[in-house]
Amino acid sequence: MSTSHTSTNKPDIASLLVPLTRSLYRTMRTASPTCSFLELKTLTIVSEHKNPSMKDITDELGISSPATTAIIDRLIEDKSITRSEDKDDRRMTRISLTPAGKKTYEKTREILYAAINTRVGILSETEQRELARILQKLQNPQ
Repeated sequence: MSTSHTSTNKPDIASLLVPLTRSLYRTMRTASPTCSFLELKTLTIVSEHKNPSMKDITDELGISSPATTAIIDRLIEDKSITRSEDKDDRRMTRISLTPAGKKTYEKTREILYAAINTRVGILSETEQRELARILQKLQNPQ
């Protein structure tokens, strides 16, 4: 695949990142072939945030409340998560991982990290440090 360039001869980064992202997504799917990307992302959110609310998950995913509810319902049906009332505010619903959900999350994360490390492993130590610096800069644009 050829890399497009803009008129200033800069590489088209998007044309490089999109196929890489797709490849990593396919790798993630091998860990849990029945889960969609948003379901896997939801398991990640629930794992990384202790008992998040439905609103927290909706905000993090950037989707509508009905779409979040549909994802949560599928994950409950798969026995990956549970839904319960907040102890202090009964109007709020909290989401928790089940042991099966935790196992799916950990397996997916392990496979994804291994795939990333394999790809990054072809870079020299200097290139890896430079990539890390660039990725940190992209995560915290000033």
